[in-house]
Amino acid sequence: MALRSSLFRILPLAAALASPAFADDTPAPAPGTMATATPPDTSDSPEVASLKSQLADLQDKLATALHSFSLLEDENARLKDESQSEALRAQVRQLRDEVAQLSVENASLRTRIALLEPMPGGSAVPARPSAPQQESH
Repeated sequence: MALRSSLFRILPLAAALASPAFADDTPAPAPGTMATATPPDTSDSPEVASLKSQLADLQDKLATALHSFSLLEDENARLKDESQSEALRAQVRQLRDEVAQLSVENASLRTRIALLEPMPGGSAVPARPSAPQQESH
């Protein structure tokens, strides 16, 4: 949050200092004419030199703030990925627990089925053990 508020304070200052009022006052050569190379005016007033220094400092601060902001965005994306992977790990744990429960239930059902089926090669269990068996001819 502090980074964002710093950016909002720096950006208007940088824009104001980079405005055309601080641009080189030399007019552009007319189209079709050759521009003569003139050495830049090195007799800047102390105020202009101070403003140029402030502009350079603000540009450095802006570059640093933007770099920090991009690093923070990268870190934020990494943390989101980690939280998503943590959620997926929790879901995997939940599914493993569910598979374990279903395996126990499956084993129980197989045991019940095995107890209800007649043994291979053995005689069939009568439906009602108390009733006399009738032999068919």
